[in-house]
Amino acid sequence: MRRIAIKETYKDGQVIIKEGGYGEGTYLIISGKVRITKKMDKDTLDIALLEKDDYFGEMSFLDRQPRSASATAVGDVELGLIDKDFLEEEINKTSEDFRRILFTLAERLRKTSSLLLKLTAENHELKKKL
Repeated sequence: MRRIAIKETYKDGQVIIKEGGYGEGTYLIISGKVRITKKMDKDTLDIALLEKDDYFGEMSFLDRQPRSASATAVGDVELGLIDKDFLEEEINKTSEDFRRILFTLAERLRKTSSLLLKLTAENHELKKKL
């Protein structure tokens, strides 16, 4: 499935995807690491540290919603941008029921991430008061 349209390189600290932005790019990490973060009031919450052969950016491809988190290079990073037409073709090969399941998963993941952020912010505020 690794149909890479183009390869991109990023230096340490470079933002690859900005939370709230729009884009349908789905990325494969060829080398290096990528930190996934989400804004929390004035702070930033680390969500994941992705490595070689991990994918990211898939939710916005599936549901066409704004990016739910930011992705930043940790050290030198080489990424493959997965061919959008290929992904569309593969998704269209699946049954309508399976596509609905994929879209439902993306929707639930967004809701769960939002709830996690809210609970983390509340926990952060409670800790400040102690």
